Amino acid sequence: MKLFQRLLLAVVFLSFGLPVLAQCPMGTVKVRGRVDNLQAEAASAEVSVTLETPKGTKSKTVPVSNGEFSIDIPFGTQSAPYFPLWGHRCNTLPKFVDVKATMAGRVIGQARLAFKDNFEPESPFIYRLKRELTIKASKEGG
Repeated sequence: MKLFQRLLLAVVFLSFGLPVLAQCPMGTVKVRGRVDNLQAEAASAEVSVTLETPKGTKSKTVPVSNGEFSIDIPFGTQSAPYFPLWGHRCNTLPKFVDVKATMAGRVIGQARLAFKDNFEPESPFIYRLKRELTIKASKEGG
């Protein structure tokens, strides 16, 4: 009987214990582009990118260099807690990607991109823009 109990315990652990340890991979959104019409004092220009997912928002900011920017933003893909019948569900994607160019605290240009329309898979869980993003900087800001 002891052997049966050990075997049963091992099967239960392997069935329920190990899958709980596995996690969903992180996804990554790659945003590359340029900011046109920057003024001469644009050394302080920055671009911030915000991902809107069903689980919340994730933001990152990078400086603009020679009118160009490049940013990779990781996000969680887990959409439901672990359940023994289907395991982990790892299919959360951003709904929108907001890109804002700022200079001295003023928004000088922005774009709101629907994720499904504007991004494509580069590899599993890594997404890139389908075409280059260009933000036109305004002199007034806003």
